[in-house]
Amino acid sequence: MGAKNCPETPRQKMIGMMYLVLTAMLALNVSKDILSAFATVNDTLETTNANFTSKIDETYAIFADLQEKQPKAKPYYAKAMQAKKIFAETVKYMEDLKLDFFCYVDGKKPEDVKGKTLAEMDAKDNFDKPGTYFITNKKADEMKAKFKKMKSDVETLVGDGFKLKGLDVDAKFKDHDEKNVPWENHNFEHVVAAGVYTLLNNMVGEIKNMEYETVKHLIDQIDAGSFKFDNVTAKVIPNSRIVFSGDAFEADIIVAASDSRQALEVFWAGGRDKVSTDELDKLKKEVSDSGGVVHLKIPTGGIGDQKFAGKIKVQGPDSATYYDFAETYTVTKPTAAVAAEKMNVFYAGIPNPVTISAPVAAEKLRINWGGASATSLGGGRYDVSVPQSMSGKTITITISADMGGGKSQAMGKTDFRVKPVPEPTATIGAGITSGRQAKDVLLTNPLIVAQMSKDFNYELRWTVVSYKVTFVRNNVEEAPIQVRGPRFPDNVVSKIRSASSGTQMEISDIKVQSIAGARTLKTILVRIK
Repeated sequence: MGAKNCPETPRQKMIGMMYLVLTAMLALNVSKDILSAFATVNDTLETTNANFTSKIDETYAIFADLQEKQPKAKPYYAKAMQAKKIFAETVKYMEDLKLDFFCYVDGKKPEDVKGKTLAEMDAKDNFDKPGTYFITNKKADEMKAKFKKMKSDVETLVGDGFKLKGLDVDAKFKDHDEKNVPWENHNFEHVVAAGVYTLLNNMVGEIKNMEYETVKHLIDQIDAGSFKFDNVTAKVIPNSRIVFSGDAFEADIIVAASDSRQALEVFWAGGRDKVSTDELDKLKKEVSDSGGVVHLKIPTGGIGDQKFAGKIKVQGPDSATYYDFAETYTVTKPTAAVAAEKMNVFYAGIPNPVTISAPVAAEKLRINWGGASATSLGGGRYDVSVPQSMSGKTITITISADMGGGKSQAMGKTDFRVKPVPEPTATIGAGITSGRQAKDVLLTNPLIVAQMSKDFNYELRWTVVSYKVTFVRNNVEEAPIQVRGPRFPDNVVSKIRSASSGTQMEISDIKVQSIAGARTLKTILVRIK
């Protein structure tokens, strides 16, 4: 019998990784594609949870039949029934919570949203309501208490030091500033409603996995020598279904109800759905070293879906028996996305917003900014600052991932051109730059303004420091008036009011200042009507 506390199934590991990938891709400006991806993952999670429920029910049925045939199994079956009630109550609580959260996000009544899928949630891109609902309104505290009581009740019921793994609500997590944050902030603060709803379904899956782990553990506590299972199957447990090209796919292959004292032999071939006993001498062979487990390692090269199949040889008292196994996995290229949120260039001297995402957990990313510096804004977003000295050059952002065990995986790189910030335009009031102007128009907004072109997508503010105003009356140039600050002083306003038609007004030596540095702008020349 397998007595390993039943780890997660391969499908559950895949779904968990899909959720982490989407969370790493999430930025403040959530695209429709990412929201759709959350809906897809959520649908897959709900299907997996339903399938897992059927699997658990089958296990209960096997247990019920077993306790009828084996009196020794009756007390363990009684505990299993009590555990089933505890888990059912917690799952119902989570389903009610999901419905209530859906109603809260969309501002609707239960009858209006019951039966709807995540794709039909109106405010699935909302960032604020999840934090308010779970943190401000203390729903996360209520949920934590439910999880802790569920685990404590089950562990006490099973006894013998049994511990449930998962839903560790007392764990501390690191934010992007490497500061400890509690479980509720890590999961619900600054996360879109679609991501939170998907996470709730993932938690339901964890509860069901704990239920399966508990039931299997109780079955395993019955003396394996007092009864035999009538169905022995091969199990493939991959470490991951997503593998980077050039890395290796790794999996553990076990046989349920196996004898840990017996060395197993595994015969396998890649690219196959099935192998026959007649061709065993032509297949690759692996032998278990201990515990009735064979560790399989398949080098990868090609990109896309891969498969393999084989047989496990189990030696019985009189003869050997062969059990079939088959599995699939996916190989992907090690890539990362670097997206400038405004333009595909960096401007020297000002913060440039950038979002970085990759199909690994965000905390595993290692970024070389190529001579620039960056400030993390959370959620994979950064403000990148490039020194003025790099104007006209190209910088390369290089990304790698820490794969553990001292191993680093290159994820990709992106080049960015560095440009100086363009010159702002100086105007009188709302937009006067030249031409014949009436006095009342000039005096409507009596100040100098410096602003960037509408094509410049950054919010960059300029302060007018000083300028000179010179009036030319009847071809006679008067002494220039030095002005500090943007507004026209009283003497300039007075001269405009008293000016005769045809008087020329020249505003020169316009000095402005911003985080991009100091500039002197072009002269403004107008003629008074």
